[in-house]
Formats: sequence, structure tokens, C-alpha cells
Amino acid sequence: MRTAVSEKVEFLAQLPIFTNLEEEQIHALAAISQEYEFDANAVIAYQRDVANSLYIVRNGRLYAQQVDENNIVRGSRQYFAGDYFEDVWLFAPFTHPNTISAAQNGRLLIINGRDFLTFLTQYPDTLALLAPETDSDGHLLSGLSEPAFAEALKIEGRADSKSSAVGLLPDELVEYQARRSIWFLLVRLFWPLVGLLLAPTITYALVSRVLSPTIAATLGVLITLFFLVWAGFRLLDWSNDYFVITNKHLIHREFDLRSFRITVNKIPIKQVQSVEILKPTLIANLFKIGSAKVTTAAQKGVIHFDNIDDPILVEQTLNRLTLRVRTLNAGEAQSTMRQSVEKHFKMPPPYRPVTDEEETSPPPNLQPTDTSALARLRKWYSWRVEENNVITYRKHIFVLIALVWLPAIAGFVLIGIGYAIGRYTAVNDRLLIIIFGLLGLLNLGWFIWNFEDWRNDTFQVSDRFVTDIDRKPFGFGESRKQAQISKVQNVNAERPGLLPTIFNYGYVFIDTAGVDTDITFERVPKPSLIQADIFQKLELHEEKQRQQRGADRRDEYAVLLDVYQQAVEQERIPRRTPPPGEYADTPETNL
Repeated sequence: MRTAVSEKVEFLAQLPIFTNLEEEQIHALAAISQEYEFDANAVIAYQRDVANSLYIVRNGRLYAQQVDENNIVRGSRQYFAGDYFEDVWLFAPFTHPNTISAAQNGRLLIINGRDFLTFLTQYPDTLALLAPETDSDGHLLSGLSEPAFAEALKIEGRADSKSSAVGLLPDELVEYQARRSIWFLLVRLFWPLVGLLLAPTITYALVSRVLSPTIAATLGVLITLFFLVWAGFRLLDWSNDYFVITNKHLIHREFDLRSFRITVNKIPIKQVQSVEILKPTLIANLFKIGSAKVTTAAQKGVIHFDNIDDPILVEQTLNRLTLRVRTLNAGEAQSTMRQSVEKHFKMPPPYRPVTDEEETSPPPNLQPTDTSALARLRKWYSWRVEENNVITYRKHIFVLIALVWLPAIAGFVLIGIGYAIGRYTAVNDRLLIIIFGLLGLLNLGWFIWNFEDWRNDTFQVSDRFVTDIDRKPFGFGESRKQAQISKVQNVNAERPGLLPTIFNYGYVFIDTAGVDTDITFERVPKPSLIQADIFQKLELHEEKQRQQRGADRRDEYAVLLDVYQQAVEQERIPRRTPPPGEYADTPETNL
């Protein structure tokens, strides 16, 4: 006897979009597919509401209708069993172009976009199996639609060096990425290449007249190596600077090879205020090279995408993303208002989740509490610990080494001297033993003090606050600097120097809206990861705040509509405009 799960798996496997998936992938897909049932005339989705899921009709019939601002129908179509609408919403949320209602009773499956992105992360080979396949007439035979697959390819873009180095969020997709123009690189390489081609020959010709040919050849080789290193320096410096625009952030990564300093400047898309395109010279216009100057609402409010090819693409990408943000915000407001009204008037939901009595729900995935000594040590000394929605960071292990190396060496020296005295001399003086014992205890205390001083200095990011905690060991003092997560405007990550660049540690600078409340996480490992953690916490906080504010306002609107409806039913509201064909008496005026 087949269960509801096996029927769902069989149904998904027959859909053209998932035809090429393997059995394990289909089962994982069925696990994130939520099944709902609906009655005839129920409205499944409203035009301009937020759409972030794939809708698949399992049985029944749906009717889609699009109307303009004058309530005139501009398009319509029907969906039958096996049909789905807008697979692009799995990757790029937008708004429903149609109002979709049920023509008869039925069921549908809904796959949420975030769940699907998690599914692709767990099964990375799935994306290749979802590539679109079309017939000779261009009709889709299997796989995702072309627009959806174009968005899906941005997931693969997350794995390249540009995307991985700037610390993207789990559901963050790359919309634009670029280095500085190749023409800019050629200009930077002009003198090194000229020197590489001419300097060795000229040097040999001049020096060989005075010195031996061997010395002249050696000098020519050294000069060649110099210009090669110079050219390689310029090439490496160019290749590690790039610009990234995602669906959430504007990112500029700058690598200064002279000081081995890496700076990652990341600003939320919502803070973008204006974009200015600069092409200052005739050559820049001819080769379509220029800069995009983006003004934002952050304290350090200007970010430059300089010397890039076709900078107008930056403006077009930002315009498209800001339009999407405004459209999604309007759709979310409309959806939340409708839900509040329906909740206030106790209206039944348009569709209901399907439960299978034969299927036992799995127990909640609770993480067992690890109380082992290893777990406690990991909690006390790990550089990143996440517990109860609070992420705690410590400084890099190099900071600890800098604090304890001297007492550690002193301890080994004391042990060596004590061993040598006891092994090679006949001294048996209690006073000497006491002195060495006291020195050893003092040195051990020095070591423990410095170790605890490193462990007690922590940085924390929670759902509400960003905190810099500087504690003295054993309760001898504490200073704390804290800012609300809602006040965070911008977060920059920096790796200053050769060792920080090689071992991936540095600084995280947190700009806040208040005066003298900026916070710096000093000498922490993986600053780009911490930067991403802070932005993720900020995004979750803003989403909760937006939902709370929206719910409060919508509840007020629902009560207002309720009171208005009561007044209309009691005929207490007079007519505000005259009926058609009637005109109010007005006194004559002389013109």
C-alpha cells in the first residue's frame, strides 16, 4: 500500500521540470514540498502579492487572471494537474502577475525558495540536471525555464574566488561582478613591459663596452627579473581587486599588494540613494571605461566602482534591484494587510495543509546537548561559538601566542636550570629549591593570566546587540561597548599586512548611527565571515521589526474597516458625492 510520501515522490518524478533528477534527490525534494488542499472559488494568490515559491497543481484546476489599474482583464489562462507557475521565484522572489483562483476543488504543492536553495546546497549536482532542454520549436521539454536557470547559475557563481572571498549570506545571489578593465591593466603594465623589452638589450650594449660580457649578461638578467617582478606585481594587484553586486549588498574588495592590506566594504542595497556614471576622458568614452559613484545612506556614504568596463551596467543592476526591493515591499504590505483583515474577521484560509493520518511525523530535529569535556573546552577556547542565538568570537590564536610566548620560554628555562642543578651538582639547598619553586609558580601565574586575558576578551553578535567585551582575568575589571543591531549602518572587513592576509585574520569595523558608538572587532579570524554573520543578524532583525510594525498597523486598519463597515450598515455615513444626474444648487455668479 502506497503512502502519501511515495505518491508525492512519484508525482514529482513525472514532472518535466524534475525528470532528470535521481531518486535520492526526488525524495529530498518531496520532503520540502508542502501539500495543500483548496475548495472551488478559493483565491490561491492575489496579483501584486509577494511570490517566493514554486506552485505545482497536483489535481484540480486553477484560473489565472491579470487586470490593469482600470480593472480591465489583460490576460488569463488555466492550470491543470502537473502544471506549475513561475519557477524563477525559487531564486528571485518577485510579485504575482495574476490573481489565481480555484475553478474546482483540488490540491497543490508549494516549494519555498529558501528551502529549495538549501536543497541545492545539499545536492550541488542537482543544478546540472535542471538545465533546460527544448525541442526544435523552442518548447521546454525538461528542466527549469530559461529565466529560472539563468538565476540558478548565479548559485554556481557563489563558488568562485570573487564571491567566496566577500562572505555571502546563505540566500544571497550574485547579480553583477567585475574587475577593473583590462585596458586599465594594460596601462599599468606599459612601463614594466617597455622596460622588459628594451632595458636588458640597452644595458648589455652599454655595459659590455666597459665590462666583460659575462658581467653585462648578468646585469641584463637582473634587470629582466626586476621588470618581470614589477609586471607580476601589477598583474597580481589588479587580479585581486573586484566589485560585486548581490541581491542584498553592494561589495567592493580592494587588495593593496604594497602593504598586503585587504579591505572588504559591504553596504546593503536598501541604503543606495543615487548612482553617478563618470567617463572623464575621450579615451574612456571610446573604450567604454569609467567609474560608478554610488552614494548611500551610511556614514561612509560613497563607494566607487572605478575603472571598470561599461559602468552603465552597475547603474542598470542597481536600478533593477532597487525597483525589485520597492515592489517586494509594496507586495509584502498588501499581503500583510490582507492577512490582518482576514484574521480580524476570522475568514477561513484559502488553502489548508494536507495531513496524512497514516504517516507519522518525524520527531523534531533537536540537537543533543554535548556535555563532554571536549565540548566545554571548545566552548571556552574556540574562536567562534554560537549558542542561544548569540555568536561569540575571540581574537586570533596569534594574539594568544604573542601573550604567552615569553612566560612559556621562561618556564622552560627555569625547568632546564633546575634540572641542570639537580643533575650535575651536589647542591641540596632548601632555600634554592624554595626560590625556584616560587619563580616557577610566579611564571605559571603569569602564563595563566595572559591566557585568561586572551580568553576573556570577546566580541558578541546577537539578535539585538553587537558587543565588544574586554575583561581582566579573574574578575579584576571589565569594559563593555555595545550597540543595537538596528543601529548598524555598515560593516567593513580588513586584513592589514602580509601575515593577516596569509592566515586570514584582521579587523571588522562596525559603523553605527550614533556618535562615538562605532565598534571594532580587533585581530579576529575570518573577518569576512564575521561581516556576513553581522549582516545576517541585521537582516533577521529588520525582517522581524518590519513584520511587527506591519502587523500593528494592519491590525489598526482592520479595526478601522470593521468600524466603517458597521457605520455603513447603520447608514450613519452620508453620501460624499451627488448621485449621477443631480447637481447641487449653487448661487449664480457674474463673470
